Amino acid sequence: MSPGSTSARLLISCADRPGIVAAVAGFLRDAGANIVHSDQHSTDPEGGRFFMRMEFVLPLAEGERGAFERAFARDVGDPLGLDWRVWYVADRKRMGILVSRTDHCLLDLLWRWRRGEFEADVVAVASNHPDLRADVDAFALPYHHVPVDRADKAPAEARLLELLGGIVDVVVLARYMQILSTSSTVSACR
Repeated sequence: MSPGSTSARLLISCADRPGIVAAVAGFLRDAGANIVHSDQHSTDPEGGRFFMRMEFVLPLAEGERGAFERAFARDVGDPLGLDWRVWYVADRKRMGILVSRTDHCLLDLLWRWRRGEFEADVVAVASNHPDLRADVDAFALPYHHVPVDRADKAPAEARLLELLGGIVDVVVLARYMQILSTSSTVSACR
């Protein structure tokens, strides 16, 4: 990447219709971006939901991010009714990990994080069991024990959202052996 360039990822979801890819690619071309990776998927081309992840490099100074995003909203996002966000690669993501009793997935993630293999910083681990506290303590990370009542999972999910909301960008389920409700997963992704 050349000096003064910014690498970013654009994430989009919206009602599917013709022209979305062309509008996004055209906007990025006009902004001077080079698209380096693009994935898109529709649940159904007639009335389905459209999802896109596009990675690009753009000659953009850090102070110009707001203007770029406002122009995208004005020219593409608002007219097409897109739910979208831009993630700048230089901004490390904050990762939360949910785990139950089995440690192998958690420990693999923590070792990889410690070796710098992720574009993210692990900021918290939460579990429905107290078993892995010592392992997490060895990495000097906060460990939250949030017991789950099988008959009423809502209080535990509310507690997890309270603990992780606003401090994490992404949640990784590392053998978290609970099925999360739709309401909690939707809230966590906002």
